[in-house]
Parts: sequence; structure tokens; C-alpha cells
Amino acid sequence: MDDPNEVIRDLLLWDDGMEDALINFLYEDTIAYRLRGGKITHNDHFRLVERLLGYGTKKFNSEQVKGKIAHLKRRQRELTDLMRQTGLGWDPNRKAPMTSQEHWEKAIRVRNSFKHFKTNGCPRYEELCAIFGCSVAMGTLHRALTDPTPTSDEEDLLDEELQNRGGPSPDDEGGTSPHSPMYGSTQSRRPFSASYSSGSHQRQRVGPS
Repeated sequence: MDDPNEVIRDLLLWDDGMEDALINFLYEDTIAYRLRGGKITHNDHFRLVERLLGYGTKKFNSEQVKGKIAHLKRRQRELTDLMRQTGLGWDPNRKAPMTSQEHWEKAIRVRNSFKHFKTNGCPRYEELCAIFGCSVAMGTLHRALTDPTPTSDEEDLLDEELQNRGGPSPDDEGGTSPHSPMYGSTQSRRPFSASYSSGSHQRQRVGPS
């Protein structure tokens, strides 16, 4: 959703806590096993419309709910891709990635949409991962905020990795792709910093490697 007009329409439609309400409903359905593997059907859209109508004063239709779910999925995918490519630290208070300004500039040069997470974070990231049946980049989220700043060699490796892997995520609604770099087991994908830890810059990995 890069069109500024679309962004404004989305903000106006889903303000007053309605986005959070939709995420809450989706998460409740996920943990109650009414939704599985991130598969959300046409009937689910209608059911969510009814729940939203009972929650607030705004009226929604199934296409608006479907579009919002696609937008939330894209947001979750992009942050997962960002975190796994660069191994950013995680600020648990802001629920946002954190790293040096230079690190951010390199990531944003590759994919402009990453700047959303620099400014706004993603407060519901872990819940979105659960809803869409995706693994959380837990090794990255659990890194200590006091980890050393990446060295110049690590920054060069980051730049190369981002150039090689920084294409935009596809926004399909048919489930996750096994070929997508942001999906798959967290055990097979280490945070960027852990991939290059050695010598005096070695870091302790916390969580799945």
C-alpha cells in the first residue's frame, strides 16, 4: 500500500482502535483454532465484519476487511524479512527494530517501505506472526540492546546481503511460499550479526539459532 491516497484512506477507515480490534479478533480465532495456518476464508471475512459492527460505530464490508488483512500480512512479512536480513536489535518498549543510522540507510535504500518500521515499529508483530502461521524471528527479537555495534566489515557484508536479497515481498493471499526468504524455520536462519560473530566481536546468541 504505497499510494499515499490509499494510505490516508486506510488510516481514516481503521482509526479509533478498529485496526487493533481486527487484530484482536484474528488472534482470538487463531488461539482458539478457528483459524489455522494463516488461512482466512471468505466466510471468515463476513464473520469478522459482523464482529466489527458489534464493536464500534463504523460500518465495514467484506472487501474492506479482506484488504486490511492483506495489508497486515504484508506488514508482518516485510518486518520479518527486514529482521532476518539485517539482524537488527529489538526495542521491547517501542516494539521496533533498532540499529545505527547508517544501518537503517542501507536497508531503506534497498526497500523504501522499511522506513515505516524505523518510525512506527510494529507493536503487534508477534501476534501477526501467529495469525498468519509464520515463525517469529525470535533470535533477533531477543538480542540484547547492548550488543556491540556492527563493525565496518559487518556493515559491508550487510550491504552485500541486502543488495542480493532485498527485493520486495510478494503479496499473495494463498498462504506462504516455501521459496520466500522470510519464511521457514527459525532454526535454519540465524540473525545477521550472529552469522559474522568471531574474535573480539563474538556475540552470544539468545533464542533459536
